[in-house]
Amino acid sequence: MKKIIAIAFITALLGAGSAGAASAATAAPGPPPPGRDLVTTTFHCPGPHGTFRITADSWVMGQYEWYYGEHGCTYTS
Repeated sequence: MKKIIAIAFITALLGAGSAGAASAATAAPGPPPPGRDLVTTTFHCPGPHGTFRITADSWVMGQYEWYYGEHGCTYTS
């Protein structure tokens, strides 16, 4: 029974062609969830990263600030 389900799944996935699972990765990002504002932060890192800017909702930006802070970067919002 599991083999039949697996074959049906693979057949459906391959039959979808360009509309299959791979096309979902190229979707454009939507607006942030309600209650979350977008913020832009500039990160200043030692090489090879240098200086770069990221725009994300406030929760995600907190994750970036933690990650890059652990790797010796400073940042300004």
